[in-house]
Amino acid sequence: MKSIQQNIKQNTKDFGEYGLWMGGLDVSSKNIDQFDPLRTGYARIFIIRPPEFMRKMDPDATKRFKHLVEMGFTRFDGINDKTMDTEDITGGYVGAKFQIPSIVHDDTDSVTISVQEFTGSPVREYIDTWMTGISDPLTGLSHYHGVLDRDTCPYKASNHTMELIFVSTDPTGMDIEYAAMFCNMMPKSVKISQFNYESGSHPAVTTDLEFTATKYESPQINTIAAALLDKYRILRDYLDFNSGYTTSNIADMDDMNLRSI
Repeated sequence: MKSIQQNIKQNTKDFGEYGLWMGGLDVSSKNIDQFDPLRTGYARIFIIRPPEFMRKMDPDATKRFKHLVEMGFTRFDGINDKTMDTEDITGGYVGAKFQIPSIVHDDTDSVTISVQEFTGSPVREYIDTWMTGISDPLTGLSHYHGVLDRDTCPYKASNHTMELIFVSTDPTGMDIEYAAMFCNMMPKSVKISQFNYESGSHPAVTTDLEFTATKYESPQINTIAAALLDKYRILRDYLDFNSGYTTSNIADMDDMNLRSI
């Protein structure tokens, strides 16, 4: 079957042999093998195209921002359901009516990514520079902070928008339950309110990054998401953790170094 789950995790089990909750709960091995509920909360973000003018202006800051978002995000919100509009057909003396399908649409038009901010405000700095390069808050002009050039970096959407792929996996972190590509992403605000002051309050700052977004889903995007997940795998087993020390480090330690550890 051609479907949105092509190239990622699909469930082809024969549920017809499992009574679910009818007649009581049966969790014997044959039945429980089919009882595997969907669980969410295992997500990854892959920025596949950062804003081009920012990359040209400061590739190091762009690389840093990409890493902070991909590895430090704590929330991804804004994915909306697909819905179908219908039209009423009315007839007869009593005005009886029934509905026919009209348009299926996706109302996802923005997403919010929450990330931990760090001292020196690298996230705020990047978003502020990105946003004000598109439209200067004083003059209203677009200048890309000096990177704007008719030949090498002209003013156009592809030079100031970002694209990413969002992936939600099963609890193993290996098999994809859902994937989507978000395009035409631009910041809608930059958070500065964290610098308001209240006596005795010293919270760590988490910042919400709101972006415009257009969402796409397809089996081909699923394939790209699977390739990204495979390429950028993270630690899955705590027994594989590496301390960073080697046996040769231990051999080289003198008593003074040992006492300082």
